[in-house]
Amino acid sequence: MKTKSLLACALLVLSSAASSFAQDAPTAPAPAAADSVVLEARTFRVPPDFLVRGTTEDADPVPRGNQRRPSAVEVLKFLGVKFDAANSTASFDAKSSLLTVKNTADQLDLVETIVGQLGGLGIIQEGLVHLEAFSLPPLAARKALIAHPKEAALYAWLDAEMEKKDSGVRLERHSVTRVRGGQRSKTEGIAEYPFPTEFEPAQIPQTISLPAAATGTAVPGGEKVFAPWPVTSTIGNAYTVRNLGWTAEMELTFSEEAKTVDLNIAPESSRLAAIVPWGLTGEIPQPVFETQKCTAQISMPTGQPALVSTFSPPVNTGVPGGNKDDRVWLLFVTVNLPQ
Repeated sequence: MKTKSLLACALLVLSSAASSFAQDAPTAPAPAAADSVVLEARTFRVPPDFLVRGTTEDADPVPRGNQRRPSAVEVLKFLGVKFDAANSTASFDAKSSLLTVKNTADQLDLVETIVGQLGGLGIIQEGLVHLEAFSLPPLAARKALIAHPKEAALYAWLDAEMEKKDSGVRLERHSVTRVRGGQRSKTEGIAEYPFPTEFEPAQIPQTISLPAAATGTAVPGGEKVFAPWPVTSTIGNAYTVRNLGWTAEMELTFSEEAKTVDLNIAPESSRLAAIVPWGLTGEIPQPVFETQKCTAQISMPTGQPALVSTFSPPVNTGVPGGNKDDRVWLLFVTVNLPQ
């Protein structure tokens, strides 16, 4: 009995001490929510057979029979990359051999190491894309192109001509955009212009009252004068928005050692030329736009200007408010590596 009493007392003391320690011990912080993890996206250039080289060294790059090629996420998981963070993912574009991974910074660093070991070129570099549009009279443009067949020499001549006081060369557009390799970028300097595209026609009210008025339409042979016939005005019931100004979309891919670059570029310039009335009485105003647009895919040396195209606005089209200044625009692009 005495032993049981001592044991009971000891248990009571230990229980009290444990309870006191639990109250005094600091509370452990709650684990961070999965959504609070910061994710980044990077693009890597990898070998064309990355999906099979990442799983086995002797794998055949061509699937045989019903063999399914693994996904980019499966390959990276096999190589030790974790995709525990919510919304982390990876995709591989076989045409361009570009691997895009969205994950935490430490896992992206691991991917960069793996890509280097597999013979890839590592992280895609960034480039500063300079767009410049020069304009000059048509005859002067023709003579300049003949006298300076090399693009670098033509660019240098245009640059020197702008320094002259009475030169006919003008710089019409200039923009600089920092572009990450393998990702589409866009530069805009626009004003949004809304205008109606569908209309509710004018209608006569179903119930009307025509009181005599001091001014209005006189009835022939009578003495009464009536107010004008009431009608509703034509109103727009559907609208669209046109961007006026300068827009340029671009995407670039560097070659090995970044000596050359492949550039996809789509510049566009648009302005409001006039608003033309339509309808029997001109009650429907419609805008007239002038647009310059170019879509080009070029391969060029890094750091050297390249002539993309003529980027001339329309001239003498007969549209009210249209451009009448006949000038040739020369669009140049230069891709430099950020310092």
